[in-house]
Amino acid sequence: MTPTDAPIAAILVVEDELLVRMFAVDALEDAGFRVLQAGTAAEALQALQGSPDVRAALIDIGLPDRPGQQLAAEIRALRADLPIVIASGRSGRELRELFAGDQRVTVLVKPYTASLLLDALAAVGVATAS
Repeated sequence: MTPTDAPIAAILVVEDELLVRMFAVDALEDAGFRVLQAGTAAEALQALQGSPDVRAALIDIGLPDRPGQQLAAEIRALRADLPIVIASGRSGRELRELFAGDQRVTVLVKPYTASLLLDALAAVGVATAS
């Protein structure tokens, strides 16, 4: 397999607010990633189980079916090494403290820019695909 034949890295975006999710998807696709989308924690777990090529997850803290930090713990149980970016409209301090022991988790405060999203992924070891 040549480098141009390598599969495109996938990012799982878990966000129930459609406009925010569309923004994140566009930013990630522009950076060269393939994006899987979910609006609930249940959809996210289903997508993750069917896609071993997912390289990171972007998780909204306020999901309709359970808190994002609970989903992060469930994802961690399935894929201990998966980088996770937690997105929240609240102050990131409390969340940073909650995940302080996990170097594969970072917090991204909303509203964010495409650049901040890519920086958050880089902080957990996921470089842009392009």
